[in-house]
Amino acid sequence: MTHQSLIATKHFRRNWLSFFGDYVFFGLGITFASTSTTLPAFAAALTDNKILIGAVSSVWLGGWLLPQVFVANFLSNKPRKYPILIWAAIIGRPVFPLFTLWVLLGGTRFSALTMFLFLFTIAFFTLWDAVAALAWFDLMGKSLAPETRGRMIGIGQAFIGIASIGIGVWIRYLLGEHGPAFPLNYAVIFGSASLFFWLSFIACAFIVESPEAVVEVRPSFKDYLPQLLSVWRENAAFSRVMLVRLLTGLGSLAASFYVVYGIEVQHLPASSVGLFAAANTVGVAIAGIVLGLVADRWGSQRVVQITNWLAFSVPALAIVMSTDIFGSALAWVYPGLYVLMGIFEGSIMLGYFNFILEISPAGQRPVYIGLANTVTGVLVVVPVLGGFILSQTSYLILFIIAAAGTLAGALGSINLPNPRKEKLLKFRIAETAEKN
Repeated sequence: MTHQSLIATKHFRRNWLSFFGDYVFFGLGITFASTSTTLPAFAAALTDNKILIGAVSSVWLGGWLLPQVFVANFLSNKPRKYPILIWAAIIGRPVFPLFTLWVLLGGTRFSALTMFLFLFTIAFFTLWDAVAALAWFDLMGKSLAPETRGRMIGIGQAFIGIASIGIGVWIRYLLGEHGPAFPLNYAVIFGSASLFFWLSFIACAFIVESPEAVVEVRPSFKDYLPQLLSVWRENAAFSRVMLVRLLTGLGSLAASFYVVYGIEVQHLPASSVGLFAAANTVGVAIAGIVLGLVADRWGSQRVVQITNWLAFSVPALAIVMSTDIFGSALAWVYPGLYVLMGIFEGSIMLGYFNFILEISPAGQRPVYIGLANTVTGVLVVVPVLGGFILSQTSYLILFIIAAAGTLAGALGSINLPNPRKEKLLKFRIAETAEKN
């Protein structure tokens, strides 16, 4: 057994609990600060501009995804990722409490300035979380086996889902007619998100890092680009899963606008945002319970396949809803959109990230994850594009385009390989060659 394996085994329970605590607390924070419910709803309270409302999701995605390929190069020769994780969190997380204070003190009277500060808060938070996330993924890849990761994520998402039912009820009250007036209601929501983000940081502080060999000299950017291109060209499984992810990501054309459509067009009460948030996290819990088992038993590629079809069902259901076929029952059916979105969102770790971690060579996990996230960063323009399409056409056209993209992603995922079988096959071939 290697020195790294000995450390990982010795601290397995502590690390499992640390990753679990971080995953749960951060997930609960995201329940309060959700790009599909509370954040666009807050933006809609400040402006009627659909492009700006769509920009909320774009800035969140862009801040988190786009820098990661550059961060991956920075991390490539760092033997210890733990200090980077901790410092990135210390720098980035105070911005949410500061914005909460701005809202609490009545800064929303200046709606244009508040919208600017809101987008800046999201950008600053996600940029630093992008740094923390790459270090976190590398630490988890070293500390937990694929099967253990699936179990941890699955149990964590189930816990988040159960806890978030109560959070959804709380948000429903805060945004309802009997709750506190605007902007105090959103100050409470953002303050709660801030609290859970800091609790996740405390959980991270208890992680014990296992040593792992890294390159001694970080490649220059000139040498780094060809390395990224070779990953894309030479690893067919990686390029295939990324193409599928990009196609399915076209569903985010409409994701920020389901809440606006429900309230403005279908005349659902504003307090429904709380119900939608709860429904979203119920979907995350379902993903954790059901798809966690699927990931452990049949592999991460099966999770990707299942959830891509569910991603397609979201805009498809929205199209059906636009026909008014549900009548007065729409208020009961509409949260189903958020359950389905939650299942997809809750499967990204179980499916895409687990898949990429499994096909990544040891020591190159930050490069693979960073490249994957930066490529996915192409999707940052999609919510803004969705706002533009909506401003020029209609909700129905927007839903149809989103459905076409997600359907293409679902079809493209059908023949994804099983990374575990591929690894086992390579191991057996190598073993046979050694014997001969």
